[in-house]
Amino acid sequence: GWGYLGVAEAEQYGFRVPPGSALSALGIDVSQSDTNPASLPQAEQTAIGKCATIFGDFANAVQNGALAGIQALSNDIYNDVGKDAAVKDATNAWSACMAKNGYSYHQPQSVFLQERQIMYGNSHQINLAAPISAAANQAQIAAAASDASCTQSTDLAGIYFAVQASYEQQLVNANQQALGAAVRQYKAAYARELGQLSGLLTTAPTTPAGFNVRPSES
Repeated sequence: GWGYLGVAEAEQYGFRVPPGSALSALGIDVSQSDTNPASLPQAEQTAIGKCATIFGDFANAVQNGALAGIQALSNDIYNDVGKDAAVKDATNAWSACMAKNGYSYHQPQSVFLQERQIMYGNSHQINLAAPISAAANQAQIAAAASDASCTQSTDLAGIYFAVQASYEQQLVNANQQALGAAVRQYKAAYARELGQLSGLLTTAPTTPAGFNVRPSES
């Protein structure tokens, strides 16, 4: 939404960038089987499912505990950045650029969500590995290329992240003690989790592995 998709990848893949491509760009080889759990032996799929359960349980626990204050600050930053005049101007410029290319979007986050619905329908569970028609693929590539080009020409990502960094630094400076306490609490929770890991790998239920994606409810 704020410039993660480069023009070259947008023109080649659109929003359907292959899993692992970011790692490949860094010189790290990732085979397709590594990114598709369904292609792995059953024992490995079960292990992945158990790890997903353990990770999910831990993430939920710390989000409601050690990281709750940090999440609140993050929400404040997001809201403040969205109201910033420079970000609003850049977003309006991006929207005008998209309109020249035949797209009616007012927020960059809307492009991928709408294109995904066009490609896969309105289901809450979407399999990103599912095939789509040639026409749908061509359409989403065109939308992604326009999005990436307009993001680049308006410097939307550069402006957004610069403003975000400024707000982040202000809140970090104003909340040093609370942030330090949260970090210590998180490290302690993480150490406890590692200490229980062997037992958790034995007792944890298996979360089905795959590429089903639920739209954000936030």
